[in-house]
Amino acid sequence: MRIGILGYGNMGRAFALGLKDKYDILAFDKDIIKKDTALQDGVGFASSTHFLMENVDVLLLSIKPQDLINLSIDIKNKSIISILAGISMNRLKDVFKEAFMTRIMPNLGVLKNKGVIAFHSEDPKKEELKSMISLLGNVYELEEKYFDAFTAIGGSGPALIASIVEAMRLSGVYMGLNKDISYDIVINMIFGTLELLKEYSEEELILKVSSPGGTTIEGIYNIEKSGIRGALMESFIKAYEKSKKL
Repeated sequence: MRIGILGYGNMGRAFALGLKDKYDILAFDKDIIKKDTALQDGVGFASSTHFLMENVDVLLLSIKPQDLINLSIDIKNKSIISILAGISMNRLKDVFKEAFMTRIMPNLGVLKNKGVIAFHSEDPKKEELKSMISLLGNVYELEEKYFDAFTAIGGSGPALIASIVEAMRLSGVYMGLNKDISYDIVINMIFGTLELLKEYSEEELILKVSSPGGTTIEGIYNIEKSGIRGALMESFIKAYEKSKKL
């Protein structure tokens, strides 16, 4: 199965790099500078969108959503996978009337083959496509109505988590730690905590770490008093509401 990638930006390139060891990849981007990047990556580069479509079995749409209106490709009985934010299956089917449609929503973790990816497909080859995409991370088959919630948590999540990491690192600097040491402590603490959360619930872990009258419960008290948990929830909900408006 040959995979075509239309749009060789960060996401398009991440999919190419993650899939090229098992699939034949052919890419195209209107920015001809991307040709050098693709060739250096060991990925073929098509001369046009029409050449791309004539020579692939599956097309991954990795263009900007606003560029969809100007896309002119005659597609019949081929599989299309869209990663376009805010573009529904119905909208895609209006543009590609005779294609088999799949919509996915990946997050930045696919750059390291550790992504979380929402998946909704009406393609007869759904299971084959799902297996292919799973090479880039964990795939969650969802009804399309849940894509906005996934976008808020799975898509925006890395940036919000990075903000928390930055706050912890800066706290260490304020307390006198070297910024690099502070960062290393935070990152390794997070890795260890994720392993613990495989065994304990959030509540169990909090109680295991918290000693009566100790430092941890003092910090937890401040979190509850200052409403940080509510603020974090509101941040994800705001991202969800924004996604619904796209």
